[in-house]
Amino acid sequence: MSARFLLGIFDSVYVIALTAWVGSILFFSFGVAPIIFTVLGSENGAKFVRALFPTYYAWGATAGAIALPAFVAVPLCYPEYRGGVVAIQSMAILAGTLIMLYGGNSLTPAINAARDAGAEGQERFKKLHRRSVCLNALVLVIGVGLLIAFANRPAPRTSGIKEWSSSAGSPAPGTGVWQSPG
Repeated sequence: MSARFLLGIFDSVYVIALTAWVGSILFFSFGVAPIIFTVLGSENGAKFVRALFPTYYAWGATAGAIALPAFVAVPLCYPEYRGGVVAIQSMAILAGTLIMLYGGNSLTPAINAARDAGAEGQERFKKLHRRSVCLNALVLVIGVGLLIAFANRPAPRTSGIKEWSSSAGSPAPGTGVWQSPG
C-alpha cells in the first residue's frame, strides 16, 4: 500500500468521525433540545433527555476515540505533517473525548441526582446544567477548530514514507545503504 492510499484512508476516517461528532453536537443542541420541551412538556422532556444523554455522550466519546488514531496515523506516513501542531491537535481530540466521557459517566448522573432531589437540588441542578452546556460548547469549538485546521492543511510535499520489501533488496552489511537483489 502506498502512503498516498493510506493518507486517503486515514483522512477519510478522521473526517467522518470528526463530522459525526460535531454534527451530533449541533443536531442535539440546536435541533433536538429546543423542540423536546416544547413538544413533550417539561416532565416528559426531562425524561427523554435523561434517556438520550448516555447515548449522546457515548457517541461523542466513540467518535473522538476513532478520530484520534486516524489523525495520528497521518504523520507516520508523511514526515512533513509532524511537529508541535500535531501534538496540540491530538491533545485537543483527547480533551474533547475525555470531556464526553466525563459528561456521560459523571456529570449526567450528578445532574439527574440533583433533578431528583426536587426543590432542594435546584441550585445544584442549575450549576451542573450550566457546566454541561459550557463543556458541550467547548467540545463544539474544539471540533470545529479541528475541521478548519484539516481543511487548511497543505497537500503533502513528498510521496511519503516508502516501506522496503524483501524484493526491494537489503542494506549492504555495515553500511545501511540499500542494494538491489542479485
